[in-house]
Amino acid sequence: MLLRRVTEHVKAQNWFAVFLDFVIVVVGVFIGIQVANWNDARLQRHTEREFLVQLRNEIAESVRVLEFQSRYVNEVVASGRRGLAFLNGGDDCVSQCEALLVDFFHASQVWGTPYDYTKYQEAKRIGFPSSPVVSTKVQEFYSYLNGWDTVNGAAPPYRERIRSYFTPEAAEHLWTGCMRLPGSVIEELTRDCIDDLKALDVKAMLQDIRADPALARELQFWLGQNIFALTGYPDMIRYAEAANTAIAEEIGLAP
Repeated sequence: MLLRRVTEHVKAQNWFAVFLDFVIVVVGVFIGIQVANWNDARLQRHTEREFLVQLRNEIAESVRVLEFQSRYVNEVVASGRRGLAFLNGGDDCVSQCEALLVDFFHASQVWGTPYDYTKYQEAKRIGFPSSPVVSTKVQEFYSYLNGWDTVNGAAPPYRERIRSYFTPEAAEHLWTGCMRLPGSVIEELTRDCIDDLKALDVKAMLQDIRADPALARELQFWLGQNIFALTGYPDMIRYAEAANTAIAEEIGLAP
């Protein structure tokens, strides 16, 4: 329709009308492009917001795991200190033998790397967050988390050595009564197996443990690694909270 009208105006040499037709075409194309760009930008903002909400949830879950892991490692450290004191001391366990065996067991624990990076890696691949400020905060958290979690994430020699002194019956009680899995990525160290251990010759196991000259040094190393790891958890949580606050402000949610 427009092309036929332009042709007619050209034949009639009505150049003003041709000019108006040209302006109409240009303006129409411009408006069409602007509308398309606006729709694309709106879709991009909507998509990014959905990703950022999911990323915020992922970071919040990492904080929950960090809080559990901090309590877990605190138990490893406290148990390790008591075990090391026994190895370096000269006193017998007397009435605390079962609790001391639990200490040696808990001191050997290793929490792997249960953190989820799925949404972070997916968002990063797409180019989200688009805000440099938010991107920096998120990157700081995940970089710190990835680097720090290797401090105590590998099994030490102490772990295998100490567990070779547990009889099968003791190991069964330790694993079923003094370890709990409240979630797929959560572990908790408990002390509910102490009464069950009283039926076993725990003193004999502890005598063999104390007689091993390598155990004290291996436990001392592992204890130091976990003490060092404990210093990082508050910072990891602080980085996580900063990232989630930045995301919340970006998408208009309450921090």
